[in-house]
Amino acid sequence: MDNPGVNTLFEFLLTVQDRTPASFSNICDAKNSGYGMVNRYLKFCKIHELIEILEERKSRGRYPSKLYGLTESGSNYLEIFKRLKDQGDPVDVS
Repeated sequence: MDNPGVNTLFEFLLTVQDRTPASFSNICDAKNSGYGMVNRYLKFCKIHELIEILEERKSRGRYPSKLYGLTESGSNYLEIFKRLKDQGDPVDVS
């Protein structure tokens, strides 16, 4: 799996933090992005333990509804990049 762009990942984690508990559709609406992009970032963040599933509920559809939140390492990552942006350091390494 390719690493996502750091700025986009930073913005994605900010969205999850701001909307916790964040659902898939809430994240899509906030990012104004398609389902494919949000799904890729969710997978990447779950693999690297930046986000976690807070709640899983059975819904009308085939798949359960999930609510996401940041893990401790996700919060730490976000704080590091907030500090870098405040200092004016370039964050984009993509």
